[in-house]
Amino acid sequence: MRFDKRLFRFCVLQCGALAACVVFSACDKKDKNEFNKPATYWYQNIIKEIKFGNLEGADNFYASLQSEHINSPLLPEAMLILGQAHIRKEEYLLAEFYFDEYLKRFGTAKNADYITYLKLQSRYYGIKNSSKDQEFFSDSLSAFDDFLDKYPTSRYVPFVQTMQVRFVLGQNELNRGIVNVYKKQKKPEAVQKYLDRIDDDLESNAKPKPSYIPEYVRMFNW
Repeated sequence: MRFDKRLFRFCVLQCGALAACVVFSACDKKDKNEFNKPATYWYQNIIKEIKFGNLEGADNFYASLQSEHINSPLLPEAMLILGQAHIRKEEYLLAEFYFDEYLKRFGTAKNADYITYLKLQSRYYGIKNSSKDQEFFSDSLSAFDDFLDKYPTSRYVPFVQTMQVRFVLGQNELNRGIVNVYKKQKKPEAVQKYLDRIDDDLESNAKPKPSYIPEYVRMFNW
């Protein structure tokens, strides 16, 4: 089993013993006596590490900030900065973690639609890493519907609707791939089940281009 460093970092961030884990994993990079610092110290180091492209280091400094200064007004800003930094680095799972944490701890009627939009945006950008994950598509489409129900007058509605349409088209392509598999296996009931899930009207209106799949991948693909 291949070790997934990004997933490990995500799990560590969610762990209740976050601070201890981070100190242990980063002991070779940070002074062992580096603790009990003002919130501005940790925040400035988060920004510095992001500028250097070292998001692992930034995550570590965030862990110190939130463990030593749980009520600091710098925390929500640090969460947003780190969430967007992880999107830029295509670490979408970690980006969602920060946006979720922000919503749980600092979400208000004024900012909830914006933070939820950022979370959906991280899912949208992460679609290429989940091109054959039915659960990912299903959960994401439910999240889009939930946003549109909760925030029908939000300024971000047009952007969410655009992402939603592209997700439906992606799900259509996924279902067509599954149909091909069941056709080869001669399972007509399964074929019909997945054909029924395809939005033919949207396909007809949007006329999407099939996703590019390299030949060396196609050999082992649908």
